[in-house]
Amino acid sequence: MISSLRHPTTYFLLAACLLVSHALFYSYLMGFDVVDDAYISFRYAYNAARGYGLTFNVGERRVEGYTNFLWTVLFIPCFWLNLPPHLTAVVLGLVWALGCLVLLWRAGRSTLGDRWLSAIAVLLLAADGSFALWAAGGMESTLFALLVLGGALAYLREMQAPNTLPLSGAWFALAALTRPEGVLVFALTGVHQVVTRLVTAPSGKGLRLATRQDWERLGFFLLIWVPWFAFRWRYYGFPLPNTFYAKVTLTGSGAQRARGWAYVETWIRVHMGYLPLVVALLPLLRSRWRLWSSYSLLILVAYAAYIGYVGGDWSVGRFFVPLAPFYYLLLAGGLIVADEYIRGTWLKSQVRQRVKVPSWVAVGIVTIVVAGLCAGLFVASSWNGEKALFLDPFDARLAGRARTEMGKWLYAHVPRDTYIAVDAAGQMPFYSDLKALDLFGLNDLTIGHRQVAEMGKGTPGHEKMDMNYVIFVAHPDYIIIYGTAFDWLSAYSYQRVDLPWTADPQLKAFLGVYERQ
Repeated sequence: MISSLRHPTTYFLLAACLLVSHALFYSYLMGFDVVDDAYISFRYAYNAARGYGLTFNVGERRVEGYTNFLWTVLFIPCFWLNLPPHLTAVVLGLVWALGCLVLLWRAGRSTLGDRWLSAIAVLLLAADGSFALWAAGGMESTLFALLVLGGALAYLREMQAPNTLPLSGAWFALAALTRPEGVLVFALTGVHQVVTRLVTAPSGKGLRLATRQDWERLGFFLLIWVPWFAFRWRYYGFPLPNTFYAKVTLTGSGAQRARGWAYVETWIRVHMGYLPLVVALLPLLRSRWRLWSSYSLLILVAYAAYIGYVGGDWSVGRFFVPLAPFYYLLLAGGLIVADEYIRGTWLKSQVRQRVKVPSWVAVGIVTIVVAGLCAGLFVASSWNGEKALFLDPFDARLAGRARTEMGKWLYAHVPRDTYIAVDAAGQMPFYSDLKALDLFGLNDLTIGHRQVAEMGKGTPGHEKMDMNYVIFVAHPDYIIIYGTAFDWLSAYSYQRVDLPWTADPQLKAFLGVYERQ
């Protein structure tokens, strides 16, 4: 038993089992379904699989109501093969999450040069509530994290071996096809490359901020990203996805930044506070770790600042999923540095010279410390974090059941030309296969590009609503929302109706249905 605990591979296997169990725990909490937003991508993929193109409403002007192109197109074959998209999304999300563990583990044996560093990092990553939730949440989060991490580790290998083919550019390009923030990470990589060459340049020789390898890295990125960007701009007519216009003001606002900083602080709070952040700085003290630790810290700080600027998210930690591997690498490195310092000081003491401590005691202490950290991280970020602050308040399982049953009932009982407006544009439009309008403008140019005086005072992604446009211009046949907040619509030719879409009173109370008279 002790000999197995001394081997880093044991901790990788424990991390893999922990991550799978952790993700399945969240899948159970969500009723073995995925979040509503995942069905937006499914709807685009379903329409593309039927030959209608990447569009939300067939026959209307194309609107880019998703922010995850590569993730969305992965589901087109899913519909050709008649695979259930929500279960496929859970499987794929978990595969990408396990891929992150594998990349971290392999890097510890080569790029990072310390297997214990990777062993601790993968355990902490598996215990992280946000990472586990979004491995099972049905979104692109872990795919994006995998591509960003793959690009980052490839970049570090390239910096250590100048003759290596710079495939990191391709990794980052694929990340940028998955989420626009991939461009940000690639830009930060370029900044780190320039500063590193500036700092490490030999004195008395000509300074080269970029080598042939660096230009080749840029070439790989542009070769993939530019044609795709040109295609989607021409296809949808805007340089950015409509989701970005619907959720963020480009010029920024005080309220948006304040809400974003509150989101960042919430993530810090449910990940055991600021002390781990201080420990995560310690790897910078080790000269042979300075390359990867400075790069990880740059990505962590700059990306977190971006998250704060755009106003955060409606979840607890979805936006931080791609940062989690870098954070836990730094934290693991900090723990190793702290351990070496403590043991080094202790070895010089008189007590250490007189007392011989059995090896099993040292192994036991390390195991207890790592296990305690993982347990504390699970309680803080998972039980008291994502579960208590996101899934429970949003009634995730009940919401999924209600919207799914409503969508299926509409598909079976209303005419095919029925037009619905919804406050959750995933499950109901997908299962009903009806023309649908998102009340918050994700798939509508008029609402999505509407100017709001002070963005940031409401829930992220739920601030741009224009009911005058909905009622008097779009005039859908049904408006279906959470609760009874729209009972005032009775003054505008919409009456609340009791459709027989479910016999479950709990589900019926969840959704309010308003029919145009």
